[in-house]
Amino acid sequence: MSSHDHVDAQCPACRLHALVPMALRKVDEQRWEQVVAGERDVVQIDACPVCNGAWFDAGELDLLAGEATQIERALDPESRPSKRMCPRGCALMREHDLPGIIRTPVDHCPVCRGIWLDGHERRKLAKSTTREGQEDPKKRLARRGAIWAAQLLVQLPVEVENPVHRTPWVVITILAVLLSAFGLQLLGVIDLSNCAPGVAGMPSGAMLGDLADGASVRDLCLAPVAASLAQQWATMGAAALTQGSWYTLATHWFLHGGWAHVLGNCYFLYIFGDNVETLFGRLRFALFFVAAAIVGGLAEVLLTQNTAAPIVGASGGIAGVMAAYLWCFPRNKLFQVVLFIQLKLPAWVYLFVWAGFQAVMGLVETRNVGVAWFSHLFGFAFGAAVTPLILAMRRREVARTVRVPA
Repeated sequence: MSSHDHVDAQCPACRLHALVPMALRKVDEQRWEQVVAGERDVVQIDACPVCNGAWFDAGELDLLAGEATQIERALDPESRPSKRMCPRGCALMREHDLPGIIRTPVDHCPVCRGIWLDGHERRKLAKSTTREGQEDPKKRLARRGAIWAAQLLVQLPVEVENPVHRTPWVVITILAVLLSAFGLQLLGVIDLSNCAPGVAGMPSGAMLGDLADGASVRDLCLAPVAASLAQQWATMGAAALTQGSWYTLATHWFLHGGWAHVLGNCYFLYIFGDNVETLFGRLRFALFFVAAAIVGGLAEVLLTQNTAAPIVGASGGIAGVMAAYLWCFPRNKLFQVVLFIQLKLPAWVYLFVWAGFQAVMGLVETRNVGVAWFSHLFGFAFGAAVTPLILAMRRREVARTVRVPA
């Protein structure tokens, strides 16, 4: 087995995380399993938990992929300059083709002879180092069958392999808020009828400022109605922002229209949000989610044709999180059932199709529509615009914490 000291380096591919050591022990001729670092008879590689790329010291890739494959010897002698730094800090790596094995070039250090594999290259050339590759084939088949059966009923996507390594407390808190608020709706403590337009576009129920005058929480209006906000603006101008019910753009996202609405939103928030929160950090993620929800709600107020119905739901914030996931994990795979067939799609394919569907449905929207298509679309657009800025900050922060920045 190889001796491999820890690599203190920024991921040379996505640059969004420091490389993390992974110890692997051979189970049989075809399978390896991840074990606790420090055990005997292990091979240690260094992997990125964001893009799933991995660094292999000289000889490790052939050992883990099966020495019969001789991948390292199959590297094309001709090479091209790479922009990526060797994780050991030796020099810039070189790109080598692997003719007949994989279409994309791999990065190879001419000094220490190590090899870097991007996530999709690792799944093809060193699958035994991935969670999916380490799983028992029979268990993997049974798990996939169970997922397929569940997806036939609910038609929701399922992540294939993108585990988080810490508890996503902000996501869990938001889920608790959504479910608790919906429970209050069922109990009648929160009543959407309070949002019906009254005189001069003011809600028929109480507003936040009325609490100081003795109004009850049961009387509060917490959801925007497009016609009401438009009338308030026409009557009061910018003063409507403080004297009207425009504050509901910040409260509408924790209310929902039914069980399917709230449970569907909770599911999408959890499968996409846990990874994004881990990458963004808790405070950034919380602010990002609320901002996307407000932007989505504002777009719905301005563009919807269904101007008389209260606008509710966390979909704008969740759409922003989905856009962030697209930026951060575009190659991660999702299971989706289409016509009884379970497809394994890259996240970018699923999310581009989803965003396109929102745009089309927004164009054909009628006054009787019950879905906030513009909230989805503009929440997604907000996430797509803001995420690169957050990732740039994240990359600078990671570079400061490692010995070998990318």
